[in-house]
Amino acid sequence: MTHYKKTLLSGAVLASSLFVSQQVMAIAETVHPRDYIPAPSGVNLSVTYLDHRSADKVNADGNTVANNAGFEANALIQRFIHYTELLGMPADPQVIVPVVDVDVGMAGQDSQGVGDIFFGSTFWPLADNENKQWFGITPFIYMPTGEYDSNKAVNVGANRWSYVLQAGYTKGLTDKLYLDVVGEVEWYGDNDDYLGGSTLSKDEAYRFNTMLSYDVGPGRYVWSRYVKQIGGEESVDGVSLDNKMDTDTMSIGYTHWVGQDFQLQAEYTRDLSVENGFETDGVTLRLAIPF
Repeated sequence: MTHYKKTLLSGAVLASSLFVSQQVMAIAETVHPRDYIPAPSGVNLSVTYLDHRSADKVNADGNTVANNAGFEANALIQRFIHYTELLGMPADPQVIVPVVDVDVGMAGQDSQGVGDIFFGSTFWPLADNENKQWFGITPFIYMPTGEYDSNKAVNVGANRWSYVLQAGYTKGLTDKLYLDVVGEVEWYGDNDDYLGGSTLSKDEAYRFNTMLSYDVGPGRYVWSRYVKQIGGEESVDGVSLDNKMDTDTMSIGYTHWVGQDFQLQAEYTRDLSVENGFETDGVTLRLAIPF
C-alpha cells in the first residue's frame, strides 16, 4: 500500500469515527410513517427501540478505502411522549434517553454508556383528521450528557449541544395509502475538548425523508422510507476534514397495533450510497405502549 493510500485510509477511519454518535443518535430521531399524526390529547406513550447497525465498508470521497472496518453499534433507546395542547395547537412534549454500545474494530476503539439525551415537541398548526392531512413542526435540543473521553475518537456522546428543526407533512392519499414527507436541519455547537483539547466544529446538516405506508389490515401496515442526508462537514482547529455527508438510505418495515394495548414495529435499513463514512445496514425493533 502506498503512503498516499495509507494516509487516505487512516483519515477516512478517523472521519468515519466522528459520525458514530450522530449515526446512533439518529435512530431515535428518525421519523417513521404516520408519526406526524397526533394522538388525542391526554395520551402518553412509552416507546422503546432496540437497534443493531454494522458496517465493513468505509468510503472517502465516494471511493471504498476499507472493507474491514468492523463497525458495530447496538442501542437501547427509551422515549416518553405526552400528547396535549400548547399555544392552541396539538403538541407532544417528549424526552429521549439512549444507551449505546459502539465498537470500531479497525480503529481499535469502543465506547459504551448513556448517550446524549435530547428533548423537544411537535406542534401541529394543521391537524385535519377528516381530510387526512397533518402538518407539524418539531424542534429538538441535544444535551452533552453522553459518555465522552477526549482521548478517543469513538464516543457515544458528542460533547456539544446541537439543535434540530424538523417539519413533517402526512396525507392520506386513499383509505389505505399514506404519504409522509419530512425535512430537517441540524445545527451543531463546538466540541472544545476533542482528542485532548482541539476544537471540533461541524457545519449544519440536512435530512429529507419520504415515506409510503399501506394498510394490510386493521392497525397493520407495511411501509418504505427513503432518506437523503447532506452537509455536516467537520473541521478540527479550523482545518477541514473534507468529510461532508452525501448519503442515500432505504428502509422497509411493518407496523402492527395489537388491539389498543401496544404497537410492534420492525424495520430493515440499508445505506445505498455513502460519500464519506461507514456504509451500514441494520435492523430496528420498536415497541410503543400507551399509558
